[in-house]
Amino acid sequence: MLKLQFKDLKKAAIWLVDSRYSIGRDKSNDIVIDEEGISGFHAELRVEDDDRVFLTDAGSINGTFVNGKQIKARTQLRANDVISIHRSEVKLVDPKEQLQVKPAADEATAMTPALQGLNSAKGVGGVPTGWLLRAKTGNVAGQTFAIPASGRAVLGRSQNCDIIIPGTHVSRQHAELYFQSGKLHVKDLGSSNGTYVNRKKVDDSVVSSGDEIRFDTLVFQVEAPEPVVQAAADVDSTQFRPAVTAAGSAGKPAVAPPSPKARPQPTPSPTVVASSGGGSGVATAFVVIVVLALAGAAAWYFM
Repeated sequence: MLKLQFKDLKKAAIWLVDSRYSIGRDKSNDIVIDEEGISGFHAELRVEDDDRVFLTDAGSINGTFVNGKQIKARTQLRANDVISIHRSEVKLVDPKEQLQVKPAADEATAMTPALQGLNSAKGVGGVPTGWLLRAKTGNVAGQTFAIPASGRAVLGRSQNCDIIIPGTHVSRQHAELYFQSGKLHVKDLGSSNGTYVNRKKVDDSVVSSGDEIRFDTLVFQVEAPEPVVQAAADVDSTQFRPAVTAAGSAGKPAVAPPSPKARPQPTPSPTVVASSGGGSGVATAFVVIVVLALAGAAAWYFM
């Protein structure tokens, strides 16, 4: 499957999925180049089933050129040929010959402008965002196609589809992707060669991350958005930690002893206040206590 790439990259590349393309300044053309010096209907491209491409000038004022030479009749094009229409230059590209990583500008060829720049962090009406189709086979292998969450996306080879899938046996409007109750569905739109989920032909089916969807010979893998990692501050806020107590022996938390049960207290004995005279004061107090005890015992004996 060939495509046209504008050399100044001001326009998105165009996959040649249809059999005819009119080129000119008039807005009814398939490829509109609104610049001075370009006729309303300037030239015409024809694509044969075997990927042969032919270019014809449509009687333009300033002519149509291929690799710097003006064409006078129907001319067959080959990969890497450059078409010059006044000051605009368009290159015919064969993706199979491109060994380098696909330029970011080519990403726009996979979807219409309405689907570009989707915000994967926000949804509309609570519908999930960030879902992708990753191509595994064919000329688009490795490319990703964003699935819009704000509505429905029609897939097919027509330029009017939301997601354009190049392939001669892919129907113009082949299938539809849509979200319902938070789940992704794929619905066949009466295509000629059918829609398959994990090698099973389906009419309308729920698909999950990792499932394979096949349209004709092109296989895509469904990829769900990455889960949002919870911030560290939020993780800490959900944790409960034991209360900090005074450290006990060997660095272990000290455990407070249970409160003793209330019990009757004995009548306190007379308190003898010792003087602050060091050891002699303590000895004097001891002698006084002994004398008082002996006196009490003698009094009780002679009663």
